[in-house]
Amino acid sequence: MKNKTLLTCLFVFCLSLLMATAVKAEARIYDIKLGALQEGKTQVFWSTNEPTTGHVFFGKSQEDMSFYVGDTNLSQTHVVDLTGLRKGQDYYYKVVAKDKNGATSESFVKYFNTDKMIDTKAAVISNVKKIQTIDTAFAFSFSTNELTKASVKYGTSEKLLNKTWSNTTYNLEHLVIISGLKASTKYFFEISVKDKDNNPSVSTGDFTTDSQSYNEIKISNLIPEGYNQAPLMPESAIITWTSNVLATADIAYGTSPKALNKLTKVTATSSLNHKATLTKLEANTTYYYRIKMSSPLNKKSFESQTYSFKTAPMNIEYLNQYFKNGDLVKYKNITYFLYNDTKTAINNSEKIKSLSTKTIKTIEEKYFKQYKDSPAYFGMLRDGQLVKEEKSNIVYLIDGNYKKPIAKWNVVTGLNYTSKDIMVVKKAQLAVYKLGTIIKTTKEITSSTLNNKLVKSSNGTSVYLVANGKKMLFSSQAVFLKQGYQFSNVKIITDKELKGLPDGQLIF
Repeated sequence: MKNKTLLTCLFVFCLSLLMATAVKAEARIYDIKLGALQEGKTQVFWSTNEPTTGHVFFGKSQEDMSFYVGDTNLSQTHVVDLTGLRKGQDYYYKVVAKDKNGATSESFVKYFNTDKMIDTKAAVISNVKKIQTIDTAFAFSFSTNELTKASVKYGTSEKLLNKTWSNTTYNLEHLVIISGLKASTKYFFEISVKDKDNNPSVSTGDFTTDSQSYNEIKISNLIPEGYNQAPLMPESAIITWTSNVLATADIAYGTSPKALNKLTKVTATSSLNHKATLTKLEANTTYYYRIKMSSPLNKKSFESQTYSFKTAPMNIEYLNQYFKNGDLVKYKNITYFLYNDTKTAINNSEKIKSLSTKTIKTIEEKYFKQYKDSPAYFGMLRDGQLVKEEKSNIVYLIDGNYKKPIAKWNVVTGLNYTSKDIMVVKKAQLAVYKLGTIIKTTKEITSSTLNNKLVKSSNGTSVYLVANGKKMLFSSQAVFLKQGYQFSNVKIITDKELKGLPDGQLIF
């Protein structure tokens, strides 16, 4: 009795020790504080109840805290610098601690924003690009490393910049278009930007206007103008071209040249290169379109002649981007199994449930009609299966939506079946099939000696099961093996023999 009591006490003591060790194994993080926000950086402070190393993970969303900084010293007090912060931005962060044994713990996610961050550093002006100079205008762009308002002074003398362009909105990327200039004239300009804390920056440059007159908008390099210029899609089209001056662009289009009633904005910001993507088009259809353009450089507008293109016919190759082999789709409340260019109706909820690992997609008629019909499934069983109910001697052959009783055993053997091929099924599984005519001879089913045989052609790789006078393709190697077949039993036949067998159900 004493030994039993001693063992019990020892067990309780060990259990308490293990629990204490387990509790101690995870360091506790506390007293997390954020330092002052200034000049694009701040500090994170925290403490742990035991010496640990630590990291702070942070980012612009709770789902993406991909930036991190670390304190690699084992200590109970920690501080790290968060740098590269932008004003007016939301940030999320968490602390992850690791003790000397490698056990980790982490804090809940915390949040701060930089709306009130003190900033005394001026914005940096960079990437100044001269986009286009014409006889009466000049366009250029530049970037700033933070949001700024911009103004540009310009003139024909460095000492007398007496004209001004300005923008009242804050941007990181700036496009400047100065118009009303004289041809063949050198101009000087000064870019001035201010961030939201009114810190100023300045950059200077010069340009010379062109002597050539740009008194109209012209387009060139229009693609496609012929069938061989670009791949055509059934439900979309991409049209590209260039303009001789910076311009915005729209396309008006429709199926009649007299009714261009659809409008797509192509280039909202002035550009020399234009790309229109037209979507939700009808396949194998001719569309007509006109290009409309407007340029802030020469203050001109333009409308092209009427062009046309024809979308490609709908095909299976195109549909492969939406539907894959083995997909289940629903059309008019019937579920179908897609494979290559065929669709197989499944008229049995139990069969659908057996494939429930696949999401059932809804398919539109324009896509649905591209697939050819394959013989349907009316229950869990496929064509050519021999079945019987438990405690019954009647053997049936499944043929479409019929169960056909076999009159005598020599019909079974004559169709190359053995007793091992007879599947015992539940009464409910057979009940979904209609009762067919009694099979008295093998010729009522097929005259082929290949019935219930695995075959493939000498030149092909696809394996078929011959049943009910038809060749039935396996949808995958996994399905073939799952049904207990072996590749060593596959018979090689000629292409002519294989083509002579009509297509039957797909086995999936």
